[in-house]
Amino acid sequence: MKIGYARVSSTDQNLARQIKALKTAGCEKIFEEKQSGKSTQNRPELQAAIADVRQGDTLVITSLDRLSRSYDDAGDIIKQIRDKQVKMEVLDAPFLSMQTGDSDMDKFMFDMLTKLLAYMAQNERKKIRERQRQGIEIAKANGKYRGTRPVYAEDSPNLQKRFIYHRIVEQLRNKANGSQISYRAIAIETGVSVQTVINIKNRLM
Repeated sequence: MKIGYARVSSTDQNLARQIKALKTAGCEKIFEEKQSGKSTQNRPELQAAIADVRQGDTLVITSLDRLSRSYDDAGDIIKQIRDKQVKMEVLDAPFLSMQTGDSDMDKFMFDMLTKLLAYMAQNERKKIRERQRQGIEIAKANGKYRGTRPVYAEDSPNLQKRFIYHRIVEQLRNKANGSQISYRAIAIETGVSVQTVINIKNRLM
């Protein structure tokens, strides 16, 4: 049996793309959550997925950083999966599913490659944070720092997200004028989270 696990880092992000990919890969059950990937703490759906898989099952993720962005955590998770004799499939790294016919060699190659990828993902995360920190310092020095820009905004550099923002604003105005549309209905229509809709409403007040 194939069991999927999907994760995004915040409530503003959408799981739809990952869920679609996992279903296409043949997952019969999918665990999903919106939590940071820097550690396995406070990630109940990941723990539920690991508890649910049985010997012979396959745990499927779209990419290794969905499992964890921490080298140590990724190693611990992989060990838990291996101890249960469960396989793991990483959709954007199909070479991890390569079968040589030698079970010991397969295990060695898989563990080595996943730990290497986890190490690279953790280093990339550190580099991103450092670039962000440097960018903020430069912006502050030039008097141009205004804090984190909302993803969905009137001046969003992404035209699609700008369009979605205007549609949400339009629906919020309809709601304010007596329309019975709910925040959830607006979120479903525009493909964002309910919290994103509420955040935009609060910024308009």
